[in-house]
Amino acid sequence: MSTDAFDHTSRLESALNRRGDPMSVDAFMDILREMSDPSSEPLSTGERAFLLETTDLTEEDLTPQTHEAARIQVAEDRVLAEKEARDSALTTGEVSELLGRQGASIRRSKLAGDLYALPSSNGRTTLFPAWQFEDNQMVPGLRTIIPNFPQYVHPLTIQQFMTEEKDGLDGRTPVEWLTAGGAVEAVASLVAELGYE
Repeated sequence: MSTDAFDHTSRLESALNRRGDPMSVDAFMDILREMSDPSSEPLSTGERAFLLETTDLTEEDLTPQTHEAARIQVAEDRVLAEKEARDSALTTGEVSELLGRQGASIRRSKLAGDLYALPSSNGRTTLFPAWQFEDNQMVPGLRTIIPNFPQYVHPLTIQQFMTEEKDGLDGRTPVEWLTAGGAVEAVASLVAELGYE
């Protein structure tokens, strides 16, 4: 044990003794570690009973280890999905080549809202999700549709919405609907119906 660690341990032991607490330093440190572990927050008895009665969850599903494993899996899935979205996205140059337009024209379309760009972490590279291009053309109507999503909504949520079939669009995706000349308002109203707050 280093001198500094020994000094901190002895000071903590002295502080605990001065307060008349018979707890050992190791026991105190275990409590601090447990408190700082996010997976250690137990469900209340009522919460546990509610989940067991109203869902298909079992006692094993409610352990801290299962919660932590699920949290890690969700984080890994999100990182993978974000990587796939970025990897499939097009740069300004690629969009320019695809559409046969100058880079400045692509940037103007982005500013006008006709093209949707992923949030940029470095401020230099603009990435455009590939779903908004069909047959070397921009999907029409994004200027009306994208603002209907709340500002904080994740780009993957927008991508999922735009590329999944919808009953209200005759079983087509919003991208297919718009590309075929369907009413922009039909897609915009579906976004509004999602009930984002």
